[in-house]
Formats: sequence, structure tokens, C-alpha cells
Amino acid sequence: MVRKAQRSSARQQQCTTTSSEVFVMAYEPRRGDSSSSTGTVAFTAKLNISDSYPKHCGVLKFATLLVNEGGGYSPDTGVFTCPMDGFYHFTVHVSVYGRGQCGIHKNGEKVVSLYHTTLPDKCSQVASMSSVIKLSKYDEVCVQLWGPDRNDIFATEDNDTVFAGVRLG
Repeated sequence: MVRKAQRSSARQQQCTTTSSEVFVMAYEPRRGDSSSSTGTVAFTAKLNISDSYPKHCGVLKFATLLVNEGGGYSPDTGVFTCPMDGFYHFTVHVSVYGRGQCGIHKNGEKVVSLYHTTLPDKCSQVASMSSVIKLSKYDEVCVQLWGPDRNDIFATEDNDTVFAGVRLG
């Protein structure tokens, strides 16, 4: 007799033995795995408040995941690893109080960038950039900062800084 297994929050995988027993094993998607049964790949991640006003150059980590269908975005590294070939649309919205400089990078190369400043009169504003990028499986996309101590990018309870991506078609 085969029993239906209930799905947990993680995707599950069924394995059968030589007998008629069915075992259910939890499957945790790894960065770059496509865990979506529909082929949908989409993510939205927010900057943590504690990561506001970064002092470093390099990858900006958006550690709070809202959606990660397809499992491609890693909040630990801030990098999206493409799980399947296609065209992807990426968007970045940064809250800036002063100056913000960053770019969307594919495999270490800048695709698009932004520079936003409200200096000398500091005020809070939002700067955005987006791009459609053709990706192959395992290509990596991230938001890179440049200019140490020159980024007034922030997040608060009322102001979000967001990185989002979705596979088109």
C-alpha cells in the first residue's frame, strides 16, 4: 500500500525500496538548485537594518528573503546563482541618505550601475536600477558596492532596500 506524504515547508523527495514501503526524505534546495516544479525562478531580498551604511566594497548582502522560488539566491553570500538558462529581469531599489554607489554585476562584470547623491543637503531618497540579462546555468549575479566609506545606503522599519530578480517566460 502506498501512502501519500504531506509536504513540509521544504521540498520533499520520495524514494522507494525493493519492498512496497515508501520513504519521504526532506530535500533542502542548495544555492543554484531549481526546486520549483513549475520552472518559476524568482527572488526578492531586503537589506537588514543592521547592514545599513556599509563601509566595504564588494557584494551587498540582502539577508532577509521574502521569496526565493527556484532557490537561486543565497542570503549568506548575496549572490544569485542561475538555476536554468534564460532571460532574467533584475531590479535594485536603494534607500539613500547622502550618497549611494552600486551596480548589478554578472560573473564579476558590471552590467548597469547607479550613482545617487543628495549632498550637500542630505535627505532620504530612493534610487533604482534594473536590467534584463541573458544568463546560463551557474552564472552569478549580485549587487556590488564600490568606494569604501562612501555608501549611505540604508534600511529602516519604514524604508526598504531591495534586490529582486525573476526569470522571464
